[in-house]
Amino acid sequence: MSSDGGPDEGGEREAAAGEAWQALYSLVFEREGQLRFHEACDATGLAPGGLKTLLRLSADHPIPMRDLADFFRCDPSYVTSLVDGLEAAGLAERRSHPTDRRVKMVVLSRAGVDALAQARKILGEPPATFDVLSTAEVLRLRALLAKLTAAEPPPQV
Repeated sequence: MSSDGGPDEGGEREAAAGEAWQALYSLVFEREGQLRFHEACDATGLAPGGLKTLLRLSADHPIPMRDLADFFRCDPSYVTSLVDGLEAAGLAERRSHPTDRRVKMVVLSRAGVDALAQARKILGEPPATFDVLSTAEVLRLRALLAKLTAAEPPPQV
C-alpha cells in the first residue's frame, strides 16, 4: 500500500520517487541551480566554497568552526582557509567562544549580511523553466516541496 492509500504495484512508487529525485537533482545541481549558484558567486566575489560557507553563517548566531567542518565533512584546516577568505573580504569574523577560548566561532559581519541577502535573492529566483508550468502546477509543486521540506530533519550544525 502506498502512502496515499493506493496500491503500490511492483515498486512503481519507488521508481517514481527515484525519477522525481533525479529531476530535482538535475535542476538544482546540473542545470539552472548550478548556473544560479555561479551567478551568486560572481555577485558576491566568492568562490563556491566561500559561498557555501556564507550560506551557513548568521550575524546573530556564531557557529563553531568545528561544526562547519563537521557539516561539510571536511578537514578543519579547509574551513580555516574558507573563513580566512571570508574575513579577508570583510564578510565574516572570528570570535572566541564565551566559555571556551579554544573554540573559534564565526559570525557574519554587516557586509556579510548584505552579501548573504544578495546571494539568497539570486539563488531564490525561480528559473525560467518554471514558465512551462501553469499557476495550478506551480502551487501544487510548492505544496509538495513544502511537505518534503517539513518532513526532512534539518542538517545538524
